[in-house]
Amino acid sequence: MLSTRIFCSLSGLAVALVVGASSAADAQTTALRGARVIDGRGAAPLDNATIVIRDGRIVSIGPSAGTPVPSDAEVVNYTGKTIIPGLISDHSHVGIFVGLKGAPENYNRDAILRQLKQLEAYGVTTVMALGLNGPLFYELRPELHAGRIPGADLFGADQGLGVPGGQPSATAVPIGESRVSRPDTAETARASIREMAARKTDMVKIWLDSAGGLMPKLKPEVYSAVIDEAHKNGLRVAAHIYDLDDAKEVIEPSPCMEYPQTMRVNGRRNRSSIQAQRSRWLASL
Repeated sequence: MLSTRIFCSLSGLAVALVVGASSAADAQTTALRGARVIDGRGAAPLDNATIVIRDGRIVSIGPSAGTPVPSDAEVVNYTGKTIIPGLISDHSHVGIFVGLKGAPENYNRDAILRQLKQLEAYGVTTVMALGLNGPLFYELRPELHAGRIPGADLFGADQGLGVPGGQPSATAVPIGESRVSRPDTAETARASIREMAARKTDMVKIWLDSAGGLMPKLKPEVYSAVIDEAHKNGLRVAAHIYDLDDAKEVIEPSPCMEYPQTMRVNGRRNRSSIQAQRSRWLASL
């Protein structure tokens, strides 16, 4: 059973409250009473609420005055605290930096689990590692999904696909080349996607960025093949994009492209164009 995770804050100091899954031997019921609850679905905050958690799952949330609490429950006073759902990071990377130092050897089990535990402590309970992943990702993912090890749950986009001699820059992001695929033809791009699909990646990532014209850019025939092959294998595609023109081009072969992460025109964000394009993309998903 996956653990139930909620995020709680008090006086600006944030802490993660993790209620782990319980076995039959240590099953218990806990009631958190008196907190303000924000459900994340747009409803007004609920003040002086009670949350009842049984066997690691939330079973009821409501006003304290009208929410029954089982007689065997441990009641914890949460007055003055605010509880929200666990946060989701849909664009993270793991195992690149330890402290301020980036190095390929940072991609190891201990470093990644420390990062995921810290993210969980900040209230981030689910992470999408959007590319730059190695085989270790596939060892950790099932353990985290099952709640067998502590830390934010982990999803990912396998290696991701970049450009030979281009992005992601090995100078800016020090990684081993085994953690990024750099196809130079449509055929090799399709082969990379099939390999990622066989490994059961959660999605696909491409880098479409010339670093201001200083590096080669992913060719249209290559990213078109990536998108087509990914969709044939039931996978969505996320794009690292810097320029608005590229964002416009990349969605032409497939309107099911995920929302690009960054779009700029003449070095500035083009917010009106972003919103207009975003509406178009979301309508096509």
